[in-house]
Amino acid sequence: MDREEILSKLQSVFREFFDDDTIAVNMETVRDDIKGWDSVSHIQLVFEIEEAFDAVFPADEIPNMVSVK
Repeated sequence: MDREEILSKLQSVFREFFDDDTIAVNMETVRDDIKGWDSVSHIQLVFEIEEAFDAVFPADEIPNMVSVK
């Protein structure tokens, strides 16, 4: 999967999770860029991303994830 495919899939996850078809993500997208992306939704969003990509992030790294990058 190349970078464009990853971003496209991430964008789909973000749009579905936040119920907003106007969301456009890129490598520089941060929490403040998306309405509703707070500390509680962050954890839920990470779980959605893990499921979409069949991946697992170390629990101690999840709070430090502050952007799409």
